[in-house]
Amino acid sequence: RPAKLIPRATRQIVFRLAIFFVLSVFIMGLIIPYDDPQLINMDSGNDSGVISPFTIVFLKAGIKPAAHIMNAVMVTSSISACSSGLYAACRTVHVMAMQGHAPKILGRTTRRGVPLYALFFCAAVTLSLWAFNFVGQGIVFVFLTGVSGVAGYLAWASICVVHIRFRMAWKRQGHKLDELRYRAPLYPFGPVFCFVLICVVIFGQAYPSFQNGFDKITFFSSFLELPLFALFWVGWKRWKKTKVVTLDTMDLDSGARGGLSFEEEDDVLAEPSGRGFKALALKVAAGILG
Repeated sequence: RPAKLIPRATRQIVFRLAIFFVLSVFIMGLIIPYDDPQLINMDSGNDSGVISPFTIVFLKAGIKPAAHIMNAVMVTSSISACSSGLYAACRTVHVMAMQGHAPKILGRTTRRGVPLYALFFCAAVTLSLWAFNFVGQGIVFVFLTGVSGVAGYLAWASICVVHIRFRMAWKRQGHKLDELRYRAPLYPFGPVFCFVLICVVIFGQAYPSFQNGFDKITFFSSFLELPLFALFWVGWKRWKKTKVVTLDTMDLDSGARGGLSFEEEDDVLAEPSGRGFKALALKVAAGILG
């Protein structure tokens, strides 16, 4: 039910960003002075972080085991991020294999539909990349981290472009906005603004490479992904001899629940009822997630 669930998920993201990022940074700025000696390593002569700002806030509040608390938070959040990232990666690889964009063996699943080969492949790649942390005093790992960060920005930039082209194709092919189950607010300003902001952030990442002389690692880790992305995209187009899908030929019907009104869709996708454990777990999850 995108008409109901997508707005709910959008509100959750906004509130979570505001509470866990913006509000937390604002509170830290009120508590910690900009020249606090615990923020930077004053003895080593560089700006390598010594204590996390969150830890400093806990220490100023009189909570002595603050470092252990933050270590526990970091470990649990890292495990959560790794599990969710591995889930998304193996599903993405599985779909790519099904569409002919990856080896076919990665598209195989178990009897329950688990893409086991894609999962093992992504886990092996993750472990091999993690091993680079011990190569060259961690320089290779820092380089790969920067490249993966830019890849994330490119993914969001692609989402903005896809959204704009989808709405343009929707109008070009004679559809009305009322047919959409969900219409993103602030269109077209929203995706255009996000795309421009992402470009600013990508190029802004290279600023530290010019602060104290030219840092090759920081510079190339910030921009190497851009030519690689263009190379892979153009190379795939030439290898498969495909063309950019035009607005007139874009497929807007596959996978759509055509012919269902909002009320009919609610009946088809009604929330599970009953008193079983599964229904109770779903209701609890729905209450927690909004």
